[in-house]
Amino acid sequence: MAHEILSVKMYELDKKLEQTHSRIQLAESMDTERLHQQIQNLRQECQESRITLENRLRHSKTDCVMKLAGVYDQVEAAVGKVLEAENINLKNKEPIFGNVLPGTEEKILTAEYALDFAMQAVNRALLVSLEAIEAQRLEEKKEVEE
Repeated sequence: MAHEILSVKMYELDKKLEQTHSRIQLAESMDTERLHQQIQNLRQECQESRITLENRLRHSKTDCVMKLAGVYDQVEAAVGKVLEAENINLKNKEPIFGNVLPGTEEKILTAEYALDFAMQAVNRALLVSLEAIEAQRLEEKKEVEE
């Protein structure tokens, strides 16, 4: 059972990663107006997927999942506050190199680290998945022995 559930989730993750990679590449060649529209669309998608996840979490019977959801909400709120504060700080800075807007390098580095955090989350998900498979096998083995 764990294998089937995890396989479906891995397929969803693969598709999301492909889409993310494609969208980043396409954004490089978009005009400013279209890029801004893509950002607005993605904000809406993020909000909708967050609501969907919250609704699924409400029906979870696992205490651990509920605790993780609470921590995730706290992290999201903290990240939002930091990024909002940084955007306010960047608006008050003067351009350094002619056409280069202040904070461009900071935004690129922030994006880079956000992707690093995503990779860390994937590694954690892999660890939890392997532990779930191991637990299922141990349970099946125990049932066979009884």
